[in-house]
Amino acid sequence: MLKQVTTLALCALLTPQVCLASSSIGDQAEAWLEEKLDYFGDISVSLSKNKIRFNGCRQKDYKLSLATRISDTVNLEAVASYGRAVMDFGVFSQRVTSRAYELITWWEQPAYRVGVASGVRPAHEIDLPVSGSFALPDSNTVSVYLETEGAEENHTMSFAVRRETWHGDTSDITLSQDKSYDNQVQLGYRVSF
Repeated sequence: MLKQVTTLALCALLTPQVCLASSSIGDQAEAWLEEKLDYFGDISVSLSKNKIRFNGCRQKDYKLSLATRISDTVNLEAVASYGRAVMDFGVFSQRVTSRAYELITWWEQPAYRVGVASGVRPAHEIDLPVSGSFALPDSNTVSVYLETEGAEENHTMSFAVRRETWHGDTSDITLSQDKSYDNQVQLGYRVSF
């Protein structure tokens, strides 16, 4: 079952971005995927697209999330992300493509929820007009999340601690070390409309 769900999720994520260009088509794709996954039981699907554009820069991020309830207080969530960015400044132009996959186990309580996650980000692909294409190192991430209600019911406060390990032997460029670590503490506040 997990193999089939993963295959469906990857197929949905790798479909041409034109299909997800407008929100109504994105909503239709999300509804179609929910219909196909309904066979497997109680799996919720979330598909989001974020984009930003200004002079010389365009960026799009897609995020597909599949979640299922394992017990009354435990949820399992699989997240696949895809991002593309273009910076257009003549000789300094570049294109970046990034993919990431994360598996999160959530323990829910009435006032908060805690998540433990493991993620992988295969090599970022960078295309430069001067030097061609190359891949940056792969990375693995271990994260701990805490989410609670904010000042109002539709507000969420989140806290995350992450450790990302970059593997130098998976890169197209020579690095001075085998591994590099990035420790992060993130604090967020989200308002839903």
